[in-house]
Amino acid sequence: MTMIISAPGDLIIATSDGIDVRFTGIDPTFTLPAGVGEVPGDRGVVVYFEGVPCLETRNRDHHHLKEIEQWAKQRKLHGTEAAGRFPIMPGEPVLSRVRVRITDDVGTEYRWAGGKVAGTGTEWDGCWGYAPEPPMRAQLLNFEFTLDGEPTGKSCQIQLK
Repeated sequence: MTMIISAPGDLIIATSDGIDVRFTGIDPTFTLPAGVGEVPGDRGVVVYFEGVPCLETRNRDHHHLKEIEQWAKQRKLHGTEAAGRFPIMPGEPVLSRVRVRITDDVGTEYRWAGGKVAGTGTEWDGCWGYAPEPPMRAQLLNFEFTLDGEPTGKSCQIQLK
């Protein structure tokens, strides 16, 4: 059974652009999407996180809705090409800066394999996939969270068995 052994009390792992980012869970045996693993059906570790709702996230969401309205007007008046790219979700630049370095008690080398941040209905959610899946003999996973590649000073330890 997977169990958190240690984590920040509030689960805040980073503050990105003034918005707190909270660790929300892991799946240590996740089937990686096609094109992410080296072989179809590869498994790995997925780390989930979210931007903590606050006045700033609500303001950014409101601003984003206005950007969408403007974009839609431009598209209707001048066509899709003239309207340009659909406005970026406000959580994307905030959450994409947060990553994690994973180690275990048997020395496995984990590599970032992809993920997703911020989408319709998941504006402030994200997840990153790392390969490979922890080996059967691994009992502990350690997570060191980073912001722009630098440690945030926040970490978690997960017991796998």
